[in-house]
Amino acid sequence: MAKVCPTCNGTQVNCPTCGLPPKRVLPKSLIYDRVYAALFGAAYWEVQGIDISKWNGNMDFSITKTKCQYVIMRLGYGNQWKDPSCDTFYRDASAQDMPIGVYWFCNIGQDANLTAQSFAEEIATHNPQLDVVLDAEYTTLDPTGTLNWLKAVDTKLTSLTGKKAMVYTSAGFWNSKVARSNYWSGRMLWVANWTSRDTPTMPYDWSSWSHWQWSADGNNKAAEYGSTNGDRDMDLDRFNGTCAQFNAKYGTHIVPIGGGVPPVVPPVVPPETLPEYIIINTGELAIHNTPDAFQTNIIGHALMNTKWYPSELITKNGIEWYRLGKNEYISKKYTRLS
Repeated sequence: MAKVCPTCNGTQVNCPTCGLPPKRVLPKSLIYDRVYAALFGAAYWEVQGIDISKWNGNMDFSITKTKCQYVIMRLGYGNQWKDPSCDTFYRDASAQDMPIGVYWFCNIGQDANLTAQSFAEEIATHNPQLDVVLDAEYTTLDPTGTLNWLKAVDTKLTSLTGKKAMVYTSAGFWNSKVARSNYWSGRMLWVANWTSRDTPTMPYDWSSWSHWQWSADGNNKAAEYGSTNGDRDMDLDRFNGTCAQFNAKYGTHIVPIGGGVPPVVPPVVPPETLPEYIIINTGELAIHNTPDAFQTNIIGHALMNTKWYPSELITKNGIEWYRLGKNEYISKKYTRLS
């Protein structure tokens, strides 16, 4: 049965007993986003949430619910270790009528059956209205072994709970550490991509996402969301849909933040054929603020051999353009995929 670590009480990173994972840190992909952040705009997202663990200290969910509509909380990690804050978080978030999802940090390579059993036991006592999530961001196995381990945990968890798990992961981890498979076809994704762009970079085995962790390390948002003595940052999430769609999916009754009527701006979902990134194939490629080849609308330049992450491919006047951000376009003609 899952239990709080008797050695460190779930507070010592790399504890010799439980191997507590550190808080999430800045992924390498965000270096790109910080350099080019000024070029990108952010879309409006009607449904927003946070994800929390013991790193967030004490939480005042009466403050949290003024900033977002749902919470995803860590129930545990590794083989059998319970997050020491999950009981309090579950009680207090429930008291504020906040929908709750739950996740388990997977130490991929440890005992798959014990991991699934421990997660299932905690789900039984922390019944979520939202999703159950396998957090895949660390492995000691090769890509095939990592895939098989996740499939084994998923199969066992489903047999114990009757629930199909969502996967939390990033393109940076999944694309390099997990073998390609159609096993996850049709399965929901909680994608991690900390960026100011209005679409996330997707892992290979998915073409759409349900939740998006878009900001975390370094945002200094903890106090705004009700954390009184934990880490200064807060993991921020978005749901890919409206309040009405969220309520229909989960049987909840959330409303827009502040109770107002939000602007109608649908999320932009990249098509399946959109590449993860493109590479500039000419010395200096003009960036335009509209998809038109006019000198007067050039707002910058992309240098040869730099990587860019398009959010859309459009055709105008017979020319194909990649949209990079809110109002930034480059000609596909002068790019390559590798």
